[in-house]
Amino acid sequence: MRLLLLPTALIILLGACSPQSPAQPGDAQSSSAPGAGEVPQAVDLAGYWRVAGIDGAPFEASYGIALSADAQRIWWEPECARQYREYSISGSRFVAPARSNDGEVVCEIGYPEELPEIWSALEAADTIERTPENGVLISGNDRSVLLFSQ
Repeated sequence: MRLLLLPTALIILLGACSPQSPAQPGDAQSSSAPGAGEVPQAVDLAGYWRVAGIDGAPFEASYGIALSADAQRIWWEPECARQYREYSISGSRFVAPARSNDGEVVCEIGYPEELPEIWSALEAADTIERTPENGVLISGNDRSVLLFSQ
């Protein structure tokens, strides 16, 4: 009888030593939300964007304003209009220094009347974050621009 218990005990012990199955989506262990003290991942602004709001008000004109961005600049097409801002992102911190087109040769093209307000809001902003709707909110100093990916 004692010899019969030994193999049974070994099987039970080996089962306890086997690796656990990976966490399934929705398990508490697999949560991707940052924990206390973790720095949120920086928002990647590179891509194509639609302006959805300026200074907290929805942008509801009969036309849209599209912006493009790379890792250092955000601009309105055509590039010859020289309508852009350089920016930097570190965590949730956003910086877009003011710039002027004074003295620059630019193509003669009309641009949306809201564009100066967008640049002004970006210059005033100090924070960038994802919204629950998966937009990007750039805000600070009572100014804001809400963008959605195109």
